Amino acid sequence: MKSFKTLGAPLVTMAAVATLAAGCNHVDQYEAAVYDYEPVYCYKTLAGVQCYDTPEHRDERRIVNYYGPHPSRYEKEWKQPERGIAPPPPVDYFVRDPDPIPEAAPRKADSAALPWKQQAQAPVEVPVEAMDADTARAYAAEEAQRAREEALLESVRDAIGGI
Repeated sequence: MKSFKTLGAPLVTMAAVATLAAGCNHVDQYEAAVYDYEPVYCYKTLAGVQCYDTPEHRDERRIVNYYGPHPSRYEKEWKQPERGIAPPPPVDYFVRDPDPIPEAAPRKADSAALPWKQQAQAPVEVPVEAMDADTARAYAAEEAQRAREEALLESVRDAIGGI
């Protein structure tokens, strides 16, 4: 007959495993606290947070919070992968677009008929006497500014040696 020492060790081990298994019916303390709530599983999305009645296993890395049983308690749904892109079936004929009909090059347009291609004409000088008072003042200020710029350029040319 076997002694208690040889039978006792496996019995003690089995009793310890049974005790631990009985105490581990929840994944964590949070699940123990929310297990009896209505199941809600919330996931982070681009727009915010989206909640579902059952866990979405494809989004398990984006879970924010849950109420009810832990998502691992649900069986993961396996879906048949959709068929990828496939070429069309082979045919024993081909379709060819018709060749373009050769035509003569279109005639070049006469540049006289196209006013935007003509040489630019010199601006028309309007005498100061024909201008109204505001336009004449603006014209005089512009002429004075142009004269100041020319004088400055002339002084710079003289300073650097007359380029």
